[in-house]
Amino acid sequence: MKRGEYAAAICLLSVLVVIILVFTSGCLKESAIAVTGINVGAENISSSEVTLNVTTDVENTYGVSSGITRIQLKAYDTGTGLVIVEKSGDAGYLGIRGAGSVSQTIVLPRKGSYRLESIAYENNQRKGRGEITVYNLERLTPDNQEPGLLITDIDFLVKSVNAGRAVIQTDIYFTNENPDANGPFDIEVKAKEMDAHLLADKQRTRLESIRPEATTISSVTLSVPDQYNYVFEVLVWKDDVIVKRGEGLVQLRPGTTISTGTQFVTKKIETSKFVTDSNLPSVVSAPQPYPTQSPGFTGPLALLALGSSAGFFIIRRRKP
Repeated sequence: MKRGEYAAAICLLSVLVVIILVFTSGCLKESAIAVTGINVGAENISSSEVTLNVTTDVENTYGVSSGITRIQLKAYDTGTGLVIVEKSGDAGYLGIRGAGSVSQTIVLPRKGSYRLESIAYENNQRKGRGEITVYNLERLTPDNQEPGLLITDIDFLVKSVNAGRAVIQTDIYFTNENPDANGPFDIEVKAKEMDAHLLADKQRTRLESIRPEATTISSVTLSVPDQYNYVFEVLVWKDDVIVKRGEGLVQLRPGTTISTGTQFVTKKIETSKFVTDSNLPSVVSAPQPYPTQSPGFTGPLALLALGSSAGFFIIRRRKP
């Protein structure tokens, strides 16, 4: 080969090397993996738990992958910030600008809200991250919930007030939207103090049947300490399964916050003024409740309840 031809070949080879380096420079660099999507679906819903299927999509947006991409999924309680559940799964080898996904199932309590975080790792090195929040899981309908059974309203009637206790009748309106009769059911009503969540009383009654497209009232009477705020929780049982839930608020000592945020003032309710005439006939006679033992706050529990409610008796002023 002549000297001129040799020089030309060397020049051409140099140009080819430069071109190859230009076009492959991105592939020779480390991968850049991004979480491109998180999809959440409910697989199973019970009265207390929810099984979620979480699918995380990932993509290598730059460079070349050097190993298997692993996805770490964590579920955080939005109220406490605590990790409730954690799982890992492989999304495969992404290569050059490749994409993959992994589906993982997690079981969470059927209440509250949770932040789901997916983190992508390659060779134990964190590469990408994504998150999504699921809200109010208690609103999901359980798989075993009785279809067509609705709690359309809850009324509270004060029957008597004596020795610091209020006897409250809870009238629950059940509607059957099915074309067939619904029932029988066991109805359980719990009265829980709003702040300390102490159980003041609970009673049960039997609801035999609800005609198609009809509404029936079921009544349960509870005795609770006066001048507290309560959440009345309604549970509908069929055999040994809870098929419906509902709740209402009874505030025998409501509080009001002044708009400036500098004071907290309580209002005292004269509960006796709301006592209904027990001689008047009811639309539905109150069924005989199952007996409960020692309803209300007693002993150490009473002290705890009073401690939790102490804030209702304090007027706080913030210094300017």
